[in-house]
Amino acid sequence: MEKTMRPFSAIAASCLLFAAPAGSSVPLTPAGNGHLVVPAFVNGKGTVPFILDTGADGTHVYEWFARQQALKAGTPIRVVGMTGAATMPTYRLDSISVDGRTIRDVDVTGLPDRKDAEIAAGVTGNDLMDGAVSIFDFPCRTVSLLPKPVSMRRILTRGAVMIRGGTVAEGTQLTLPVTVNGTAGIAVLDTGSRGTQINTAFARAAGIDSDSFGRGETLYGAAGEATGTREGKVGAVTFASRTVRDVTVRVADLSVFKSFGIGDGPAMILGINAMIGQRLVYDHQAGRFWFDRSRCSGAAAPR
Repeated sequence: MEKTMRPFSAIAASCLLFAAPAGSSVPLTPAGNGHLVVPAFVNGKGTVPFILDTGADGTHVYEWFARQQALKAGTPIRVVGMTGAATMPTYRLDSISVDGRTIRDVDVTGLPDRKDAEIAAGVTGNDLMDGAVSIFDFPCRTVSLLPKPVSMRRILTRGAVMIRGGTVAEGTQLTLPVTVNGTAGIAVLDTGSRGTQINTAFARAAGIDSDSFGRGETLYGAAGEATGTREGKVGAVTFASRTVRDVTVRVADLSVFKSFGIGDGPAMILGINAMIGQRLVYDHQAGRFWFDRSRCSGAAAPR
């Protein structure tokens, strides 16, 4: 799909957002193809839409945005994405801020421009969220970044379920136990993934005939490498004592499962379509997170 460069001011207007003090919340806004974005200030200017991603180690900008902002390219590095690895340029940002939380002198990676019509300037991840408790209230469509220390008793309800996150072989992502149709596996928590992906080992173990699924969306990931999928619904996905029914999943042996060290067994990328009815309270620095009840009613899940 043809890409159109968008003026910085036009993107800022598309967010319809202004500066927000720390401890408030900012909206999660649909980006056009399933992702949810938050308003960010880059080098003190904005706002521009960024994906706030528990599945990202650091911060990245899309190449169109790097060109528009005349960012000077540094030494290229190898980046591992969902579907493969590629060498990408690096840039330096003076600062990036979301909901009043700011990190400075940020080394970022340039990502290939998206192949869809989504409006996003970049991705920011665990580098920004470390040192804060991040609250993704999906039904309310808001995000809050609360600087630590934080009284968790004031944040959580009695029904909140804590997960002590597991680690991956390569990266800073956190994992959690899940079941699909009663079959156990390991999932990577990924608010930057629109959908939920499972590998063929998980599909087989759960008795899923992926050949009976329809042709799914082609996934490109950060590296821009195409991977085909099979897509269909599974009866139940359970995590943190919560069961979500009729969840759309894509079946593919993504290369990132191997780099995470979970590719030999049942593995999943737990995306926002499975979490959309939950309130996620995320303390990456402490390696733990909670799924909790939202004060808002449920929202329709993106596919």
